[in-house]
Order: sequence, then C-alpha cells, then structure tokens
Amino acid sequence: MKKKIVLVIVLLSFIFGGNLFAQAAGSWQIVGKAGDWKNTIAAVGMGGLLYTVESSGVLYTTDVKTGVWKQLGKAEFAKTKFLLASGSDLISIEESGSLYRINASNGSWKQIGKAGEWKNTIAATVIGTTIYTVETSGVLYATDLASGTWRKIGKPDYANTVALLSNSTTLLTAESSGTLYLIEPDSGAWKQLGKSADYEDTINGVLIGDALYTIEVSGALYATDIGTGKWKQLGKPDFATTGFALSIGGQLYTIETSGSLYRIFTN
Repeated sequence: MKKKIVLVIVLLSFIFGGNLFAQAAGSWQIVGKAGDWKNTIAAVGMGGLLYTVESSGVLYTTDVKTGVWKQLGKAEFAKTKFLLASGSDLISIEESGSLYRINASNGSWKQIGKAGEWKNTIAATVIGTTIYTVETSGVLYATDLASGTWRKIGKPDYANTVALLSNSTTLLTAESSGTLYLIEPDSGAWKQLGKSADYEDTINGVLIGDALYTIEVSGALYATDIGTGKWKQLGKPDFATTGFALSIGGQLYTIETSGSLYRIFTN
C-alpha cells in the first residue's frame, strides 16, 4: 500500500510540473556542503552554473543542482574586482583596471582593450555583449566586449552609484542615498524607481527578470516589481549575513558570509 501511495505522489508531482511540494516564498535550501564558499571574493551565475573566485586566486564552477564544484585553469584570479557573465564567457575587471574575457570551460583568458582602462570603475554590469561601467568621476560608459571600444553615455550623474544591476534589457543603478533609478542604456536618460531612500538599508541586490530582489541589514528579503516600483517582503528576516545575491538559471541564490550556498524560493 505504501508503494502505491508513493507512486501516486510521484505521478502527481510530474503532472503538476514538480510543484506538488512547492516551497513558500522566502524559504531556502542549502546547496552542497556548509562553508564550501567561505573564501569567495567574486561570484556570478551563468546558465545553471555558479562561478566563483577564491582569495587564493582559484576560479571554480559549481553545479547548483548537486553542489559539486571543480577548478578551472590556474590560480590567476586573486586580483579580480568584478566578475560578470556575457553569453558563454566570463568577464572580469581586475584591481589594476584591466578587462579580461575568461573561457568558462577551461579558465583561459584574453585581455580586452588597453591595460588599466577600467582602473577607476566603481560599478559594473553586462547586457548582452556590452559592459556598462561607472567611474569615480560619475561617468557611465558602455564598452563593446568584442572590440574593447567604449563610449560615454549621458552626463556624469553617477558618482554616488554603489551598484549597477541588469537583466537582458534593463539597466538599474542603486545610489548611496538608497534611491533606485532605471537607466536608458543608449542615451543615459534616467527615471526614479519607487520612493526616494526606499533602499537605504539595502546590503545586497540582484535583478531577475522583472523582479528586483534586495536584502536589508535587518535580514529581510524584498521583491520589487520594476514595472510598478511596488515591493513585498518574502519570508522571514533570515538573510542578514548574505555576502552575495545571485541569479543562476533564473533562480535566486545566496552565498552567506559563513561560506554556505543557498537556493532561495521566490514564489
């Protein structure tokens, strides 16, 4: 009788797309072993994989379905300041200001543009094959990752930017004031998202589709609809020690300061 019940449950789960035991929004599930990502200094999701750089300079890829990880290439990445993804490649900006394309299958790399050209970068993100960066001067730049050529966008309005976030089409800035702005990627024109200073206590954020997920110093997780600016809290305030918030395969993941990796359920 028990075998029949289990079979029925499995069949129902298959019929309903595996959502029979759907997790509540804001709940979480550990991936891999606790503390495996303790020494992570940079991280990005691409496809269904997590890519991380450790303080030792080693680049790792992790299958988030299993938590199994492997090293890519040599320990050459200890000076990574920003780690991003474009297509099937990783993109890094080093502390020296040099920009590199990294082969995500073997860890080999190639410089883009001139050495040190991104030395004053304070925020960076990628849309398609273009990297958007903000410099200490407040200038927003767009760089073609194929050629390394760059252009200035709009006016130098971004000196107070603390983060650049993006999805496949949308560019968003988070300012030190706690205010968010949607940026038109071609012209640099901007408009405010939500109320001023709504995000002044935000310590982490990631844009996934049309939803912005942010974590506050209190540990609360919020989802903001970037079309309307409306937000709601998800789950309990369990996230105060989040070090990285990541989009991996269209899902929300976090790496805690303890080095543990979690999948966060958002709906």
